[in-house]
Amino acid sequence: MCFLGGKMSKGGKNERDVAKFLTKWLTGEKKPYMFWRQDASGGLATVHAENTHLTGDITYLHPDAKFFTDIFSIECKTGYPSTSFWQHFTKVKFGLEDFWLQALNDAEKSSKNPMLIYRKKGRKWIVGINSTVYKKLMFLLLDFNSVTVKWGEDIEECILYDLESFFTITPQQIKDRLWQH
Repeated sequence: MCFLGGKMSKGGKNERDVAKFLTKWLTGEKKPYMFWRQDASGGLATVHAENTHLTGDITYLHPDAKFFTDIFSIECKTGYPSTSFWQHFTKVKFGLEDFWLQALNDAEKSSKNPMLIYRKKGRKWIVGINSTVYKKLMFLLLDFNSVTVKWGEDIEECILYDLESFFTITPQQIKDRLWQH
């Protein structure tokens, strides 16, 4: 059930592919697009700090998709060949920590939950969530393998799942457990 292409370039294509994936997840159809990449990949939030809804890399195009971007500030990353999971066990700072910190920072600015969607070349897509989201979705996540990454007491832990497994959780289940309307 993979909707994300095998080959990706950095940046815009990655974000467009994630937006297409989320559209297919939400509607079961490829079009019309319900999500799209944020203008300037979330960089507008830096320029226009008062517009907290501009955080993250993905925004909604259709009102039916708004609930998801109301819940999550979505950070998308792909590539970064020097990033290695094994670096987590050393004192060398590496990409995943930086990606998660960016997701946390954007989410805090917008009073949303962080979501990191990442893929290293040649590997499967993963999705990272925080413990707040985990606790609300816990019973839906019990059958999925996960990895919890912790960088010390100052950084909230990141719980990683296979993207396709995570998104077997339905939009209605996300709404029921996380959306404050």
